[in-house]
Amino acid sequence: MASATYTLNELMRVRLDEPLVCDLLLEGTSVRLPDVRLLAFLGRLVEPRSEDELTALCAEVTGWDRERSGAVVAKLISSGVLRDSTFRHPLLSEAERWDAYGWLDALILHCRTEGQPYADVVDAARPSDPDAVLAERMARYGPPSFWKRVAGESLVLPEPAPYPDRDLGEVLLARRTHVPWSGTPMTAPRLSRVLADVNRPLVELRRRAERDYASRPSVLLENTYGDIETYVAVFDVDGVEPGLYHYDPDGHRLCLVRRGELREEVRTAFTGQERAGGGSCALLMSVVWERHMFRYAHDSRAYRTVMTILGQFAQRYLVALTALGFTTFPTPAHLPEATDELLGTRRFEESGVYLVAAG
Repeated sequence: MASATYTLNELMRVRLDEPLVCDLLLEGTSVRLPDVRLLAFLGRLVEPRSEDELTALCAEVTGWDRERSGAVVAKLISSGVLRDSTFRHPLLSEAERWDAYGWLDALILHCRTEGQPYADVVDAARPSDPDAVLAERMARYGPPSFWKRVAGESLVLPEPAPYPDRDLGEVLLARRTHVPWSGTPMTAPRLSRVLADVNRPLVELRRRAERDYASRPSVLLENTYGDIETYVAVFDVDGVEPGLYHYDPDGHRLCLVRRGELREEVRTAFTGQERAGGGSCALLMSVVWERHMFRYAHDSRAYRTVMTILGQFAQRYLVALTALGFTTFPTPAHLPEATDELLGTRRFEESGVYLVAAG
């Protein structure tokens, strides 16, 4: 009977940490490599080899004696870094399709964020005490920011306009993207209505978190929309000068970032899409990464979470605008550097991610 042969795990990423780490993506596990010389050893594995052959090669490459080399090879086999050459992971065919479509980077993110333990939920498999964890974090770094403040000129928004008498089902069925602009004029009171209603839960949750975080740190985890900011690119709004504004939900006001006609800049930032700079205005949503990472440190699954929440928030804008009779155009397609320039942000601190144009 032929002895088993082994080859490299087909879907593995090596991180140049200290020590080196092999992420086995399909298994959802990580393995530390005890010595950098093992990279040269792994790089020589271009064909299946027996355990004895692997031990001899390891000794040759690293300069270790046979006993140590054999122990390391055995651990690499048991951990899955090296696997039986006859074994094929049941998910490998699907993973290869991702690679064939040029989605390798997305596959790595998908694999590395799908198996994180939900330690901040009751009855989690590996529970932690969120209050204790966040209290210790705040003791070291201070509390996270709750509001973005933009100095300078601001416009307190007027009393919100009422909604037309429309059935919710009619509103939901009326929402379309690729249809002509409605022709309904955007006014400051109508913009006030949209911003106030969409941001109402954001304001309530932020104020509660700001009030209670010292006595109950886990309230930060309930601050669902606490990482999202909204900017308004005004093109043609009765009662508001053209320009870019940051919306301050705490004071229900627009804070001027800069004046001017910005249709072309908005189009450029959102990959040249004509409708991104069309209509009467565009609402640009950003994520403040520090706030989100503070709550979910060491949990990269939270990147998925914030994108899901951002989509929920954008839907609130779409429904509110449609209820007022506007046509909407949503898009996440943007150029990071151009969006930074448009908003005046630095995208690893705050990233403009999603746009909803209305008109």
